[in-house]
Amino acid sequence: MLVKTLVSRYLKSNGIVAKKSDLGLNFTYDGWNFLLWNDADDPMFFRLTLPGIFDVTDDNFAKAIMACNNINWNYKVVKAVLYDYEDGKEKGASVWLCYEQRLDTATDVESLLNRAIQSLLAACDAFMKEVNDE
Repeated sequence: MLVKTLVSRYLKSNGIVAKKSDLGLNFTYDGWNFLLWNDADDPMFFRLTLPGIFDVTDDNFAKAIMACNNINWNYKVVKAVLYDYEDGKEKGASVWLCYEQRLDTATDVESLLNRAIQSLLAACDAFMKEVNDE
């Protein structure tokens, strides 16, 4: 069964409304916006993202890169990446956090999703503390 289907069923059973987009499945949990990427070439690959947690500018670029590097070093399955975007006439970059894992048919989606969400939120907190020099 596809990751998207498993996650959709779990979210629906817990009263969480998910919306399909070009990139995947969007949903809000505890006030945070998440995106489950759709990978047509690998339907059992789980990539949950916490998009756009930090806007990158020329002034904060070096600090953002160093904070991303520290997240990548210190969190086992969470990656911090700079994501370039173009929104109409506006171009920019922001930091996205990704939790990635290859699934098998016996994966407990509830445990995985909860672990992924908590890992992303912890990494987000650590990232923000570093870029804000806390």
